[in-house]
Amino acid sequence: MLAHLHIENFALIDRLDIDFGQGLNVLTGSTGAGKSIIVGALDLILGGRGSEEIIRTGEAACIVEGIFTLESPALANRLKELFDITVDSKTITIRREYKRKGGGRAFIEGAQVSLSELKEISEDLADILGQHSHQALLDPATHCGYLDRYAGLEARVADLRTLYNNAVSLRTDIQSADRVAKEINDRIDLLSFQLTEIERANLKIGEEEKLKDEKKLLENSQKIRDTVQWTTRILLEDDGSAIEKIGEAEKGLNPITPASDTVKEIAASLRGASDSIRESVNALESLAAKLDDDPLRLEEINARLDEIFRLRKKYGGTIEDILKYAINSFDELSKLKTKELDTKSVKERFDKVTLQLSKLGQEVSAARKKARPGFEKLVIEKLVLMGIPKAQFQIDIIYAENPDGFYKTDGKNLGGDTTGFDIVEFQFCANPGEGLKPLAKIASGGEISRVMLALKNAFLRKRGGTCEVFDEIDVGISGDVAAKVARQLKELSNKHQVICITHLAQIASMGDLHFRVFKSAQKGRSVTQVEPLNREERVKEIASLISGEKISPKALAGAEELLRMAGKELSQQ
Repeated sequence: MLAHLHIENFALIDRLDIDFGQGLNVLTGSTGAGKSIIVGALDLILGGRGSEEIIRTGEAACIVEGIFTLESPALANRLKELFDITVDSKTITIRREYKRKGGGRAFIEGAQVSLSELKEISEDLADILGQHSHQALLDPATHCGYLDRYAGLEARVADLRTLYNNAVSLRTDIQSADRVAKEINDRIDLLSFQLTEIERANLKIGEEEKLKDEKKLLENSQKIRDTVQWTTRILLEDDGSAIEKIGEAEKGLNPITPASDTVKEIAASLRGASDSIRESVNALESLAAKLDDDPLRLEEINARLDEIFRLRKKYGGTIEDILKYAINSFDELSKLKTKELDTKSVKERFDKVTLQLSKLGQEVSAARKKARPGFEKLVIEKLVLMGIPKAQFQIDIIYAENPDGFYKTDGKNLGGDTTGFDIVEFQFCANPGEGLKPLAKIASGGEISRVMLALKNAFLRKRGGTCEVFDEIDVGISGDVAAKVARQLKELSNKHQVICITHLAQIASMGDLHFRVFKSAQKGRSVTQVEPLNREERVKEIASLISGEKISPKALAGAEELLRMAGKELSQQ
């Protein structure tokens, strides 16, 4: 139960403290007074998201704090187990702060928690039902949750969620492992191809330079032969050749060689020159003799050089680099071939999890179908009590096959999500002869409000101790229907604290506590305030709901009668 609400610098609220009580707490006030601001503050301490816009103009931060009484030790035990938060009394304090600079923070019993952690705890404390909830009810995706809450399946559905998320994670691991395996196999294929290509080339270090030299010789063979012949003639064969002239010079020095050692040395040098010329001529002739005019050889050399160039472009700048690449690739290939991917164990875990998931999914589905008739009957009873005497309400539960689904039953793969494989949708008919149709297609605003309240009454009847907040549950209803809705709210408040924002006198008159929300001017600014009403003040406030600002004697009498009738009904309960 929400015992106390403290609000500072939130929207139009400067500072506000409200003490709520057990039973039905009603808040009334004129349009724009700030009733929705109270709901917004409640939403914040239950884990709703904040923004700078909620901070009162001119202030740096806002604070909302709620003190809840604990009806059982279960929540205190969860706080200790999940967050190591010790609750020393029978109350728990939740605090939210939101700053213009620095964002928001959440605290439970003074310990900072995340929003997700706060939401996990607040689900057991309070729930807000407003226009957003009405719209959500039109979405079939929310219907399964209502049935599960009635059937008490939250814990088993939580187990489903865990198993489903595990299955998603394991499938991702399998897909990742398969992708890695493919990448490894592709790499093995590539390295094998490259090594084969290099091995077939049979490269030799220094081979490219030799081929280039041979190519130059072959490309210039005729020119070389002609030059060799010409050089041979000049040096050796022609009259007056170099070797002939050197020989004559040497003979000319013979007479004087005995007279001088220098002359002897010169004569010896001339003989050496003759020998060098003969050796050079022999070398040139040998070179010319080796030259091959075969064009096929030149083609072979060009083809070989092209192959070496292509391999250098792919694997390295030199033959040495290519051979080094081959050695490294061989080492990598050997390691890849011996690498073992643990896909088998992952797939085994996946199969085990999906088996557990399917089994639990079938159990949950069976439990939903078992609970369905009772839920339908109870909702219809509540709708009849709220002025829809011929109400029809049916819960459709179907499933759809999906080859990629995790759930398996009767040899089929079924689609599904964290809640199971059931597709749950509410069908409703307010008027006989119209036929059942989805809520979104046929329900009016007033009917939606009553269906929502009927659902709440149905699945909350087995629980106690929570705070249920209704924001404008009276949309689209009036008169006798409003009185019937008021009775259902009052019945709900027998087991749960109910906080209801209303514009209807019938609902306001049923309240155990009545608060008026109003705006006043303080220092030139509008401020939202809340005050509890006594009996006399309630009469005036309810009369204003009946007749507006100008309260007539008839409205006052009507308000008195509503309060008297409400008191009479209470005494009969």
